[in-house]
Amino acid sequence: MIENPKISIFNRKGRLYLQFFINGKMKQKSTKLPDTKENRKLIQLEVIPKLHKAIINGEYGKKENPIKKFEWYAKKYLYSKEHLKTYWELHNIINNQLLPIFGDIKIDEISRSMIKEWCDKKLQTITPQRVRTLLNHLISIIDIAIDYEHIITNPGKNIKLPEKKTIRKMKPFSKDEVFTLLEHSEGWFKNFLAVAFYTGMRTGEIIALTWNDINFEEKYINVNKRIKKGEIGTPKTKASIRKVPILDKLIPYLKNQIQTSKNINVFINPNTNKRFYDTKHLTPYWKRLLDKVKFEYRVIYNTRHTFATNMLRAGIPILDLAQIMGHSNIEEIMRTYAKYLPEEHLKINRKINPFTDNITDNSNTNTLITKV
Repeated sequence: MIENPKISIFNRKGRLYLQFFINGKMKQKSTKLPDTKENRKLIQLEVIPKLHKAIINGEYGKKENPIKKFEWYAKKYLYSKEHLKTYWELHNIINNQLLPIFGDIKIDEISRSMIKEWCDKKLQTITPQRVRTLLNHLISIIDIAIDYEHIITNPGKNIKLPEKKTIRKMKPFSKDEVFTLLEHSEGWFKNFLAVAFYTGMRTGEIIALTWNDINFEEKYINVNKRIKKGEIGTPKTKASIRKVPILDKLIPYLKNQIQTSKNINVFINPNTNKRFYDTKHLTPYWKRLLDKVKFEYRVIYNTRHTFATNMLRAGIPILDLAQIMGHSNIEEIMRTYAKYLPEEHLKINRKINPFTDNITDNSNTNTLITKV
């Protein structure tokens, strides 16, 4: 015999719901009726007595859909996102990060402690920002179960994560270190590094290059795409669609790469003979090279910072550098790269006299202004 279900009425977003207990477990059910005096009276006189009888006799829920496993709701979630440009990235997150852990568990058996333990384990290998992204997708999937009235609350909500970790500091390579890396690298990877060091392009932009993007006659590279997780998309920002000048020092490396690559793509994965799926597939080659020359590990993105800081030292106008790097303004250049030029101000010409009317005619003034 089932104990008294204690049926009560409550409002949710203007609709009337019933709350009751079966074997000590609280359940909620929508009446699909608007919250009016008439409907509340109808529920009290007709709906609640019938529901009470069904619960006491053990008949309630026999015709209801059984609670589904997490995977069922995850598929519903993915289906709702098929129109997004980032669908396949989301697809990989669900299939590689969430389903292996929660896929075979019934949605009402996923507890807050289970989710918290999963988050803690993830925090050992990835940043809090990344964990938050995964957790938000998990919460959205569980919300679907609430919409189907299969569960009442979402155990993933309001789980606290650590504050944002300090972003790994970039450490640009010195000129000697650049020459050492190029000297000890080989083949296509040597040419790849030359493009990175002499253009400042982002890694995803470089692996997306085709030979049609390179104009040897007018000496520029047309940057209009990038590769991320196997998908070719537009660069990071609108300003990132740009033309990058080909410096004379880079030309021999590009010509050598023409002989190396027999493909429409400038750089291809030697293991698949196809374009690179993602920038992470360059990491093994990069690590081996750093080990070979006995350099401390620095992410490959340091090539971009190395180019920018050395171009600043060389005196290139900041506005020109902003356009080459794909930044929308010079403030971003100064904020991002000037900090890697410690004590550069101490290299100014000491013969400059700031208290003279002829300062603008001084041949060294441009050098001073550029460095500042």
